[in-house]
Amino acid sequence: MAKKILNERCPLQAECERKCEYQFKELECDYYANNGVGEDRTIHDQEEKRNEIERRRDEELYEAQLAETECDDEETPADQNGKGGLVYISVRELHQHPDNPRKDLGDLSELAESIKTNGILQNLTVVPNMVTGEISGDTWQRGYKVIIGHRRLAAAKMAGLEELPCVVVNMSEREQLSTMLTENMQRTDLTVYEQAQGFQMMLDMGDTVEDIAEKSGFSTTTVRRRVKLLELDKEKFKKSEERGATLFDYMELDKLKSPERKNAMLEYIGTENFKYKLRQAIDAEKTEEKLAEIEAVVSTFATKVEDDSGYRYANSWGRYSKVEDIKAPDDADSVEYFYIRTNYYSIRLLKKDEDKNDTEDLDAKERAAKLEARRSGLNEATQRAYELRSDFVASVSGQTAKKHIADVMAAWICAEYFDNTGWIGEEEIEALLGVESDGETEDSDVITHQAVLEAVEKSPEKALLQMVYIRLDDSVNNGYYNRWNATHCGNDGLDGIYALLEKLGYEMSDDEKALQDGTHELFHDSEDAGPCTLCKLAHPHCDKCCKTCDDPCNGVQECRKESGEKK
Repeated sequence: MAKKILNERCPLQAECERKCEYQFKELECDYYANNGVGEDRTIHDQEEKRNEIERRRDEELYEAQLAETECDDEETPADQNGKGGLVYISVRELHQHPDNPRKDLGDLSELAESIKTNGILQNLTVVPNMVTGEISGDTWQRGYKVIIGHRRLAAAKMAGLEELPCVVVNMSEREQLSTMLTENMQRTDLTVYEQAQGFQMMLDMGDTVEDIAEKSGFSTTTVRRRVKLLELDKEKFKKSEERGATLFDYMELDKLKSPERKNAMLEYIGTENFKYKLRQAIDAEKTEEKLAEIEAVVSTFATKVEDDSGYRYANSWGRYSKVEDIKAPDDADSVEYFYIRTNYYSIRLLKKDEDKNDTEDLDAKERAAKLEARRSGLNEATQRAYELRSDFVASVSGQTAKKHIADVMAAWICAEYFDNTGWIGEEEIEALLGVESDGETEDSDVITHQAVLEAVEKSPEKALLQMVYIRLDDSVNNGYYNRWNATHCGNDGLDGIYALLEKLGYEMSDDEKALQDGTHELFHDSEDAGPCTLCKLAHPHCDKCCKTCDDPCNGVQECRKESGEKK
């Protein structure tokens, strides 16, 4: 069965969660028309159409306003229904609305220059600004608050205009806020956080999620996701926006449950380390959940301790252990058992070290357990890096693949020469063509020459890249370590894959670079090496470092720098 149609042109495809039927005519899609605003959210050829539509709309509105003005002998103030004619008001009496969701009006120089040349082509919408005296309690009007036209007002002041065309309306506070939010979200580039704040303000004033979706053009899912972002650290969020974080990046944070981990990930959003660190945090969270399940069972026959001094190793369990297989030792009725959560994301079963004759054998078991923990960590890091590589290849556009076709072919030829290629199986072919098999019968009606040709001719360069990548035999086990003793080793084949992907735009994370050059802390055979026990994030600091660092979540280098430890 064919997978749902995706529109690779549209940056909102993942967010809207729809099957796309608007390729090359995206402005006909209500979701893109309302939400495709901003440098990272637009399609160039559609923006030309959008600008033309808005220009015509402004001209029609301006002509209608001129006609209305010509019909009136006098300026008409707002009527009792809250709808008024066009009036000219001094800029000194016009004030920015204090609840305007858009706090940063952006660069106004181009708009100010246009106003100098052409004047104001579209009126402002304003409401009377009513103030109440603190002593007398009397209420009177002091100018007007702008509802629509904040940028025009600021640019007009820069251009030196004395008065501006306005329509005066009467609105409740809720109507004012709703109007400003709707206008900004549909026609300007509010930041994600400003959108979230605006949605929350509307919720606070009584609107439902469905009401907001209808007014703003966003889906209910998007509204809920935006509001959820307000749980995050505001300052970290703003810094991540400055680094160019995309909406998809923030959506990815939903894969984490812990607010602490989400805030920690804000440090990496907008950097080449984000995807790796996010996967690492997801793995760490899953491991914590698994260890909690294990601990619940082990605690029924053992007592928890914080220090393993004076105890000897009896058993251990980790992320890949099956909880249902954990049983109390046969002698648990007569021997007292203890357990400790280690720095290696495992739970170690202990008993008092009374039998000195078995010390050497137990030390060997403990060393073996530590080695296995390092192997497990390297295996997870290697798998994480592979997932990033394979996801990247799937996301490369046909245009990028075509531009680097020589690099793709060179990587394939070298891999064939050095015998670093693998077989291509049915599953890989089906995934490349975008079909699903039941795994039991041959899809002869789907995998025909004509069907393959139709799938490939949409983007032959990308199909070639994907075929070459499969042939290069990359996998979850393709890494830079010896699986016997967990030591670093070179991997020319993987070096070649990284070289190709970097030509296509891939950015290696710091962890991937450390795995490649052997500096990753998982290669260190140290008593102190292990995941951070203070912040519980998956970067492998030493325990001593975490205890002496004010902010252990900043990363290995920063953390060690604080502790004064040698890098």
